[in-house]
Amino acid sequence: MKRRSALGLLGAGIAAPAIIGRASAAPIKLDPANPDHVMLIHRKLCFSMDATPTFVWLRATRYGLVDSRFTPFWEMHVGQAFTTKDLPGGDYEVTSWSAIFYTDIATGKFIETFNNPFTGKQVAIRYGAPRASKRLHTKTGEEREPMNRPEMNVTMNTDIGPAWIEGDAVWVRGDTGVRLEPKEPGKARMSQVNDWSTFYGATKDVADPDVKNPASTWIFNDVNTWASWLEMGDQPGNYVSRGLGQKEFAFDDMPATWRKILAERHPDFAKDPIGALKG
Repeated sequence: MKRRSALGLLGAGIAAPAIIGRASAAPIKLDPANPDHVMLIHRKLCFSMDATPTFVWLRATRYGLVDSRFTPFWEMHVGQAFTTKDLPGGDYEVTSWSAIFYTDIATGKFIETFNNPFTGKQVAIRYGAPRASKRLHTKTGEEREPMNRPEMNVTMNTDIGPAWIEGDAVWVRGDTGVRLEPKEPGKARMSQVNDWSTFYGATKDVADPDVKNPASTWIFNDVNTWASWLEMGDQPGNYVSRGLGQKEFAFDDMPATWRKILAERHPDFAKDPIGALKG
């Protein structure tokens, strides 16, 4: 099944209140073998069924993997704000912005350079600035703009499922992958990104039509080729991370380390994180 979660990114939470005077809708008997139910589980746990502004964080450790040995690089702090909007025909649109920061494993301080243990070189870390963007999700998957890399053959996948239910616990996967292979061998290096996410929530909340935006937690791993700014050259190995996170429903409930760095680096987003979704 084709669909996308984001680096993506998801828990204390709140249930959307039922409208006064209206009888509550009957719970859905969720069936993990039903593709429509798998998509519903994913949307509720990764995003929302309404337009409530929502936040999500991820804390992960980044490693270099060479000869089956992991070398820790840094701690990764990810935060995202998003809203979800229904579109005709069952499609929906997610508007979001996110910010990623790295801290030294030993000191916990924000880092802008990294002493690469495999090359002995100090390199500048390449951070992207947060900006609001929109992603369309349809029954056939997430609609993404093609990558503008004419020298490369680009293959992308956005996959949802499977889902599992055990009593009051429900899990669903949401994975993405991008592979870039040079059209002319030797002209560029192959690049591969594998983002693997597993979202967890309460079965009763996902099955309840009146709970539009249930709490959820997020387990994340990726296995990638080296980032170009690490200047690895022909060094074999992989760029790997391991982390976890969850949804939050207020900016002040996001992790203090991430909020502090955001306020220092991007104060406009910290002052008005929900307004920033308007671009």
